[in-house]
Amino acid sequence: MVRFTLFGVPVEIQPWFWLSAAMLGGLNQANTPEGLKLLLISVVATTISILVHEFGHALVGRRLGGGHASITLWAFGGLAYNQGGRFTKSGHFWRIAAGPGAGFAFFILICLLLSLAFSPRDGWALPANLLFSGGFKVSPQAAEFFLGRYPILHLLYSLLWINFWWGMVNLLPVIPLDGGRIAELFIRPQKRVHQVAIVAAGGMAIYAAVGMQSIYTTLLFGYLAYRNYQSLKEYHWQ
Repeated sequence: MVRFTLFGVPVEIQPWFWLSAAMLGGLNQANTPEGLKLLLISVVATTISILVHEFGHALVGRRLGGGHASITLWAFGGLAYNQGGRFTKSGHFWRIAAGPGAGFAFFILICLLLSLAFSPRDGWALPANLLFSGGFKVSPQAAEFFLGRYPILHLLYSLLWINFWWGMVNLLPVIPLDGGRIAELFIRPQKRVHQVAIVAAGGMAIYAAVGMQSIYTTLLFGYLAYRNYQSLKEYHWQ
């Protein structure tokens, strides 16, 4: 168990978080010293990115609703608490949206730093090449710097990928993702939220299996679809 305080917010990282982060980072392929190094880089990038996300929730929540902010990183990501806080509907919305918003802001910050370090074109060409295989030409300075520095390139890729794609996926209207929590604020009746979540999670599970060929993502969204189905069944008794 790792515990520390940052910006006045207590943070707890549970052991299962490290295992899930390692699984996402390619634990099954880390069978060489180089593979282990890349796995460690992926875990570091995941930890930093999820902390940025959860601090978005916690700090904006503390600002808008008060209460005691705290963060826990556990098996499937993280949770930010604002115990004792009082929120209006708009306050709830901004607190929830601040999580992916912080990740997107971190993504933009990385792009700006790349622009300053190399050239303005590199600020969007490098992320585009890493995330979309766009084939955009980068400056000779950037190409020369990253040539032979694959660990640094892997760290850059991991940070960009997590903060962009995870941020987008997290906005899907699937409970308990942030998109699902936002949907709860606006969709009525409540059971409709779970119906939407089942369709969205089921579609994502199929895409993950066929398009991404990611067993972990398929199992995760399959489980979320089932979990929302179970919640939907409870409404039939009400």
